[in-house]
Amino acid sequence: MDKAALDPPRTGSERALRASQGWMVSLYGLLAALSVAQLAWHDESDGRDGIWFVRLAITGLFVLSVAFLALRLLAVTSWRRLPVRPDERLLWGTFAERVLPSGGAAYPGRLALSTTRLRYLPDPISRLRGAVAEEWPAAALHDVRVTPVDARRRRRGGRWVMVDVEGGDPITLMSAEAHLVADELFEALSVVTPTPRD
Repeated sequence: MDKAALDPPRTGSERALRASQGWMVSLYGLLAALSVAQLAWHDESDGRDGIWFVRLAITGLFVLSVAFLALRLLAVTSWRRLPVRPDERLLWGTFAERVLPSGGAAYPGRLALSTTRLRYLPDPISRLRGAVAEEWPAAALHDVRVTPVDARRRRRGGRWVMVDVEGGDPITLMSAEAHLVADELFEALSVVTPTPRD
């Protein structure tokens, strides 16, 4: 398969998610660097007293936050490395949180649409919480919408991306870029099944 089939062009939602995650990594990285500098200065001037150990714990939290956010930044594009069958190619993907039909907390993971199927692969923390990988035939996916939408807001409101599945529960996703994700998924599905959608 050619590289274009395995690596579709970067989408608007992917750029927006990378930018927001990159900004958070930079912010927490700066806070971690300042915390390390303050910790070193306190060690030289006052020694290792009780406050120093409190600052050490706070510094450790900042460093862990930077590592977690950096992994989230890498996860935004990790769907591109998913294996594909010989008869399919990747069309679109994102990193989002899936809300199960039973409700409850959301499960972050990768979503990837190919010419034959939509796959959800939970991240390691979601797997520990009990989420499992799922896939749906692309032909069974129908209406893609964002709900609820508040028309009174200047910018488009809405929190959940809903994908109707023929003969099953709808797929509910949460994303910071819900409208872009819904628009791109709708366009990608129109390539897979060019019949009119709801």
